[in-house]
Amino acid sequence: MKIVCAIDGSRYSEWALDWLRHLAHPDDSSLLLVHAVDLTQFKTLPKLDRKARAALVKVLDFSLEGAARLLEGAELKAARTWGRVRARLLRGRAAEAIVRSAQREQADLLVIGSRGVTEFQPMLLGSTSRKVLMQTPCPVLVVKKPARALKKVVLGMDGSIESWEAVSWLRGLPKEIRPAVTVAGVIPPLPLESLRIPAQAVTVSDQIEGVLRREAQQLTARVAGTLKVARFSATGVVVAGPPGAELVKLAGRERADLIVVGSRSGRNAQDYFMGSVADTVVKHAPCSVLVYRG
Repeated sequence: MKIVCAIDGSRYSEWALDWLRHLAHPDDSSLLLVHAVDLTQFKTLPKLDRKARAALVKVLDFSLEGAARLLEGAELKAARTWGRVRARLLRGRAAEAIVRSAQREQADLLVIGSRGVTEFQPMLLGSTSRKVLMQTPCPVLVVKKPARALKKVVLGMDGSIESWEAVSWLRGLPKEIRPAVTVAGVIPPLPLESLRIPAQAVTVSDQIEGVLRREAQQLTARVAGTLKVARFSATGVVVAGPPGAELVKLAGRERADLIVVGSRSGRNAQDYFMGSVADTVVKHAPCSVLVYRG
């Protein structure tokens, strides 16, 4: 497995580094640590006199030196566990630079903290993390909590190619990592916004929900069976409501360590920010989230 882990000195990126040992075997994986320094904003500053320009250059040099030290410390820490670990200083806007690095590496997994040192704490999801989620074609683990043994996972299952690939990803975890998995099928609410709907429409709606529930039960049972073959403890559940919100609530009830959810590639920025299931889950989840991009 090829893993890229973005670090920035925040506690979230330190947690990201710690999380890796719960998802991959060091002997079978390579790890690339990346940190981005964005100097592009200084290219558009007004003309400075020679003294001010020299001071700015000195400050930027300090920034690059600090970034190099950050990477060196992270590399030394990771080397205690990982046999193959490298570190790379990236130049440019953080999200774009991290995505390009993951693409060049043909990464199997990108790991990033949900917030960074420059992002306000009240935000539910940092702007860099959100942009990375939008643009990265490989699975992305967004770390929101300190690392701990992976014991309980909630898997959102909707029958899409991406959700089935997420199942395959779980099955591919090292044999010693076998958490209990709750396979969740969610029946979305039917678009009956009007309060004055005919009684017949209510009856038809109930019938449709019954069909959807049976199909969801069959799907979650099938996925749970697939995971059991790979020696996971797995159960299927079906809930009804807005999918993202229901997965978040289920993870809270289960005290899950991780939510795994699929997300379609090629989604443009407007569609993603308008509230995809994956975006809702990552913003509001009480635990870390792995978004499987197909």
